[in-house]
Amino acid sequence: MKTYNRLFLLAITAFSIVTAEGQTAGKKYCWENLPTAIVPAFKADTFNITLYGAKPDGQTLNTKSINNAIKDCSKKGGGVVLVPGGVWLTGPVEMQNNVNLHISRSAILLFSSDFNQYPLVKGNYEGKPSMRNQSPICGANLENIAITGAGVLDGNGDHWRMVTKDRLTERKWKEKIASGGLLSEDGRTWF
Repeated sequence: MKTYNRLFLLAITAFSIVTAEGQTAGKKYCWENLPTAIVPAFKADTFNITLYGAKPDGQTLNTKSINNAIKDCSKKGGGVVLVPGGVWLTGPVEMQNNVNLHISRSAILLFSSDFNQYPLVKGNYEGKPSMRNQSPICGANLENIAITGAGVLDGNGDHWRMVTKDRLTERKWKEKIASGGLLSEDGRTWF
């Protein structure tokens, strides 16, 4: 009986090796087929967002100033858009070609919790056309871009997540409703 078991185990092992070898024969490994990343290169020109009217107080909406600095940088052939230290409240940041958005170490780029700052745009979900809010950082068909630096990008995610009533205590639920946002028709989901 032991001999039979050993022969059976040997046959399965040999069959597995032959099968595995046949599946990989003549094929390159997938990492050999991956495209190589091209490291972006930028001009030394620096476009400080404060020169475009941005204020680091965490209260002033700086969307227009930041996007104007990005557009100006791109139009002039590219460079670095500098977000210096401070708290910079903003809506959607629209990237352009040849722009390095550099967030300084002591900077926080705080995206607004105001849903009206993010207009509805066409998109798709699971291959079907749909509408969605514009992303906090967006762009289309861009080349030579980067977001660098040791600063913080704060997407203000707590304001974007829906919360169901059964997930919170009664006190927390009341605080969430009082903070703004939308309540579903049945009163059980906060957006």
